Amino acid sequence: MIAEPASLPRSPVRVDSPLILGKDRGELASRVFVEGWRGLVLAAGGFALVAVIAGFDYLMGPELSFAIFYLVPIAVGAWWGGFAQGILLSMACALSWQFVEIAGGSTAAPVIQLWNGTARFGIFVITSSLLSRLRLSLFFEKKLARSDPLTGAANGRTFYETVSQTVARLLRTRQPLTLAYLDLDNFKWLNDKLGHSAGDEALCDLVRTIHHNIRGTDLLARLGGDEFALLLPEASEEDARAILERIQACFNQQMGRKQWPVTLSIGAMTFPEPICDVDAMVRRVDELMYQAKKAGKNRIVHHQMRDSELEVELAQAKVLERRATARVVCDRPARVRSESDEDGVDEFARVRDISASGLCLHLERALPEQTLLAIEPLHECGTKTLLVRVMWSVPQEGGWLHECVLPNRLSAEELALWVTEQSAESCHDCE
Repeated sequence: MIAEPASLPRSPVRVDSPLILGKDRGELASRVFVEGWRGLVLAAGGFALVAVIAGFDYLMGPELSFAIFYLVPIAVGAWWGGFAQGILLSMACALSWQFVEIAGGSTAAPVIQLWNGTARFGIFVITSSLLSRLRLSLFFEKKLARSDPLTGAANGRTFYETVSQTVARLLRTRQPLTLAYLDLDNFKWLNDKLGHSAGDEALCDLVRTIHHNIRGTDLLARLGGDEFALLLPEASEEDARAILERIQACFNQQMGRKQWPVTLSIGAMTFPEPICDVDAMVRRVDELMYQAKKAGKNRIVHHQMRDSELEVELAQAKVLERRATARVVCDRPARVRSESDEDGVDEFARVRDISASGLCLHLERALPEQTLLAIEPLHECGTKTLLVRVMWSVPQEGGWLHECVLPNRLSAEELALWVTEQSAESCHDCE
């Protein structure tokens, strides 16, 4: 995971600054203190490493070049400390190298020594600049890949991944979970009458309002348009209701000050015990949000899953889980190719069972874990080539069973082509 680079531009801290959304003053002060100490420790370590390298360079004499070793503290400082630390360490390395040459009895003229030192410093600065810019580029690319570029909220992919991980954790601890869907009322009117810039401003206002009223462990995601999803782990019905009411009241006040007829409809459900099927949880919350819309907008429809409903959902989840691990999909043939030239896999196999997130593959030989495979169906059932990653394998009569995961979940229609009876019959015909 890429940490936030120390060389990111920092603006003066304001109460409404997005840098401190969801953070209190104590947490912000603690973060600044920790980052300050981390920078000092990193700088001290870099200068100490330069001194050690210069010492070895002097002891080994001028015959053996230590040029490559001077780049090590520069690279570490520029990558983790930013461009400023890279420049300081570049200067320290250039000066140390110059002092080692002079102490070693260099007979070069002062002008030549000055030229050589300046050239080395220039090379070090270029290296530092390239590394720090690469670090920033990687950070921003990862940030953009997991967040909405307009509002800064998480995107749908991040939301579903986080919900799945949270559900897996809370199933072990038996803690509650609350999901909420939020939708702006009269958002189309705002775009039509005042323009899309006003709509964008309303969306950003909502995200700022929500971040100011949720905890650091909560997650807000923009799923598209004016629809947002909110994950409140370990939040009971009372706690979640208080958070949602506070968000709605603050946002409505803000829109009222601007004299915009924009309100907020919220659908939420508290799960005393999360269920394995994340899609089923999301569907329930989505239905509640539309109930709030149909009931007159600017409402909160918040339900808690009753014990009877929970038992039914858990039973269905167990059935789905059993089907996902044991359902037979016609034992259909497929061509398996490796996405890496090193593995050299290009052979025929059998898809034994499949779910929306993974499948079981039978091959004559065992493949290493994390092998990336492309599975091409050999029938004309409308199925597409699947890209999977091998998680583990176990021996079975005549070969090996490989448990594989899909990077992207299959849709209901795509999965139906593999698991429905009609698809199975057509596959037999194809064979």
